[in-house]
Amino acid sequence: MKRVSIRSVAISCFLYGAPSFAAADNALFSSDDGNVVVFGDIGLANIKAQEFFYVGDHKISQLNWESKGVTLFTVGVDGQIDNDWSLKGSVKVGTGGNGHLVDYDWTIIEREDWSDRSIHPLTELDHYVAAAIELDRIIYGNDTSSIAVGAGMRYTDVQWTAYGGSGISTTKTFRDKRWELLDWERGVSYRQKIPVGFLSLSGEHVLGDLTISGGLQTGLSFGIKSIDDHWLRNLRFSDDMSPAPTIGANVAVSYAVTPGASLYLSGSFERVFHSRGDKERHNFATGEIEFRKDYAGATFEAMSVSFGLKGTF
Repeated sequence: MKRVSIRSVAISCFLYGAPSFAAADNALFSSDDGNVVVFGDIGLANIKAQEFFYVGDHKISQLNWESKGVTLFTVGVDGQIDNDWSLKGSVKVGTGGNGHLVDYDWTIIEREDWSDRSIHPLTELDHYVAAAIELDRIIYGNDTSSIAVGAGMRYTDVQWTAYGGSGISTTKTFRDKRWELLDWERGVSYRQKIPVGFLSLSGEHVLGDLTISGGLQTGLSFGIKSIDDHWLRNLRFSDDMSPAPTIGANVAVSYAVTPGASLYLSGSFERVFHSRGDKERHNFATGEIEFRKDYAGATFEAMSVSFGLKGTF
């Protein structure tokens, strides 16, 4: 392996945790023959997830977790197997950002409005890791364009913890009690583990100094597995969701302003749709374990927009 002269002078606007393999634009290292490329990037991320609980068809709880402005580091490898086949892999790690949680409860079945709500602006992203591997085959290509189909796997692991906050509860009458927790008093943690298998269709077209590339993905999650810890109540909810459909898309535009510098613009989107699953409730204070079938639900979503300048030195 030898180091090539391409380095990123990135001025990233928004880069979110969704699948994208723009290896050529983000090249850090390359083999002598160019068949193996190591790429990387740094930017900002926005990720969110929803957590649900049900009794039959009645939703009794919904927690909306979100982080914005997360610093996102990406590194990956793109290997050309032959003229038509390639294998790509990437790992994304997110840290920091501005987190937020809103927790709703519907304890009165006769009412459609929520009965309890808590807001937690002091919500921290404990970790975010997304790894993917994809095998692609070019099905059409010429001097300026190519189209490829592929298949791959992606695994996402994300966790938040909410601290402090304030809320409104229903005790004797509807929404009659207001409460507030001390800042940085640990309240709730939520973790999702999401394995996904997908099929992809991608393409690239070169128009002089302009290069346009993009792809679509569709697949199936193998069930979101989640853990919800309520620290003040000594409770843990472990949920196992049914498989759910997933979609993803990404697009990138690169323009060579000089032989040694280019501007790029990219965006991406990823969503794991809603599915329901089973819940296990563990009361650490009493040791009681309760299992309920088809009691939980979950979703996951990520979006992206990024731009920057890349130069040759």
